[in-house]
Amino acid sequence: MRFHGLIPALAICVLVFFAVSLLQVTNAQEFVQYKVHINTDGSASWIITQASGLNGTIDSWKGFQERVDNLVSSAANQTQRTMNVDPNSLQLNTVWENQSQTTEYQFTWLNFSSIQGDRIIFGDVFHVNGFFKQLYGDGELQIVYPQNYTISSVSPMPNGGNNLPDTMDWLGTDFFANGNPSVVLVLSAPLPSPITNSTGWSLYITLGLVLSVAAIVFSVSFYLFRRSRSQKTASSPTISPAAMPILESEEGKILKAIQASGGSAFQSALKDQCQFSKSKTSQLLTTLEKNGVVRRYKKGRDKIVTLTEQSKTKGGLS
Repeated sequence: MRFHGLIPALAICVLVFFAVSLLQVTNAQEFVQYKVHINTDGSASWIITQASGLNGTIDSWKGFQERVDNLVSSAANQTQRTMNVDPNSLQLNTVWENQSQTTEYQFTWLNFSSIQGDRIIFGDVFHVNGFFKQLYGDGELQIVYPQNYTISSVSPMPNGGNNLPDTMDWLGTDFFANGNPSVVLVLSAPLPSPITNSTGWSLYITLGLVLSVAAIVFSVSFYLFRRSRSQKTASSPTISPAAMPILESEEGKILKAIQASGGSAFQSALKDQCQFSKSKTSQLLTTLEKNGVVRRYKKGRDKIVTLTEQSKTKGGLS
């Protein structure tokens, strides 16, 4: 008898469980949120979140791109302002969880707002007929604006309840699209206050002295550096073509390698034969070239190095 009494209670629990599950799936199918970040350069970064059941339709990459491009083109015609979508900003990601799936669409709308001095004005794009229907339908709307700006005017008034700083929320896009939507932001960052007390002037004087000393030290150091470099250049020996046969230096090693190659060789091959670094080989060849001993010609990514006629005749290289 006790067993028969448990059957109705068990059936009720099963029905409640399925009812709750069905309610969760139904709610997941009806969630859309538009989050718009207003940027100081006039652009706006959009993030659209769409939650649906497992059988819900997810927009394709091509479909998403066409929606955004068509909407921005319509807004440009409506406002008579040049607008574009940053092609590198387009993103589409989907996450599956239990009985639901969440898709996030992202893009950056260039010239979304009008910049007028210290003001950012936007809202005219929403006058496009069926603006949000061209995206993913009615949903919550959240607009985030720069921290150093304040709201000068907004119509219609936000009716969301998040109350986050630098944020305006609407419970649905229908509230925002009706009437004449318009938002004006004004730059509110305070200017630094002038220093008028004695401590402030002392700070300026100390800073000026430090900069003056630094400038003097830099000038002296630069002069000594230039002088030292000039002395090194003047004392560096020049290579005479007539002295080529008796060279035992690094330059002579390169010249012997060129001679062994028949009077012409690739610069990369000389580097390997002489076992010099790439920069060392280039430096030595530059010195030889300045003294008329060799000539270099570009060949793809490499260079061909040849002995000059002057070095062959006077140096006895043949």
